[in-house]
Amino acid sequence: MHRLEVVIFPIEYPLWQRQGYIAIEIAWILFAHHITMWRGWDLLLCVVLAKSCFLLRRRDTIFITVVTGVARQISIALFLPKMIELMSKNMADIVAEDISDPRRIIISEMAGSITTYLAFSTVVLLLCFLVVAEQKSRHKASVLAEEVEVLAADLERTRIARNIHDSLGHTLTTLDVQLELAQTLHERNPDRALQALNTAKSLSGQSLQEVRRAVSTMRVENFNLNTAINRAIAQINHNQFKIDVRLDLPKLPLQVSQQLYLIIKEGLVNIQKHSQANSISLWGQATAIEIILGLSDNGIGFEPQISSSGFGLKGMRERVQLLGGQMKVHSTLGKGKLIQITIPR
Repeated sequence: MHRLEVVIFPIEYPLWQRQGYIAIEIAWILFAHHITMWRGWDLLLCVVLAKSCFLLRRRDTIFITVVTGVARQISIALFLPKMIELMSKNMADIVAEDISDPRRIIISEMAGSITTYLAFSTVVLLLCFLVVAEQKSRHKASVLAEEVEVLAADLERTRIARNIHDSLGHTLTTLDVQLELAQTLHERNPDRALQALNTAKSLSGQSLQEVRRAVSTMRVENFNLNTAINRAIAQINHNQFKIDVRLDLPKLPLQVSQQLYLIIKEGLVNIQKHSQANSISLWGQATAIEIILGLSDNGIGFEPQISSSGFGLKGMRERVQLLGGQMKVHSTLGKGKLIQITIPR
């Protein structure tokens, strides 16, 4: 059955073979039409022209349609004298002057034939071109859907990498340091080694809590951004930092709230690890069109123009971009830094 389909509709063949296939079919139909002048051959011609729309390029189809029309009219013109002779012998009701003036009959027949061919060929080509265009659109949509699926997978992998870094990376790094310290001091300073082990135990519990919190955050539908931020601030050592918090954020979509929470948390962790500051300011407000967040410290600062290989600011910037927002970093060595984030509502 598959071989029969290939013979009838050889779409997988090379272009030149498909062109030859259509040309042979049209030549055979025109020859049979010239011999018999049976009107049914025009229907078969429509079928072949329709097939050419799917097998050939559009310009090839138009060229074949024009050439076929010319050849068809030549065939009809060559057959007209014989037709007039048959009409004069077999049709007694034909007016004599009509027979004596064959040009009138020839012009009438040719005009009618050209009009008929133009009508059916135009309709067939337009309908088939429309079907071909729809098939191409569906194919493009399928390809785009596959590309979107790949991009979504890449974004999901990136999101998971950010979440691991933001939630567990810092804690596990500190845990590793404490375990290494305990390993070094277990013989010459058992008390400090025990203290390091206790800290490591606390950090491992914190890591477990981070995992549970991340899973619950993804599942909870009534996630409250203000509460989550205040909880993150409460985990900061207030003996080391003076923290000024001014938040007035409305209820936001779950995805937006979670991303903003992770952005702020990452900013707070970076300040604790790198800034050497003793004062932190965090504020946020919402307008009718956007959400504005600010995070600043009075630490050692850095040069924003110098690229960093760390994931902190890069992860924050990626999350802001996912929300369609902008993040600006202002910093000067010895004068702290300011991070401004704007997210469209």
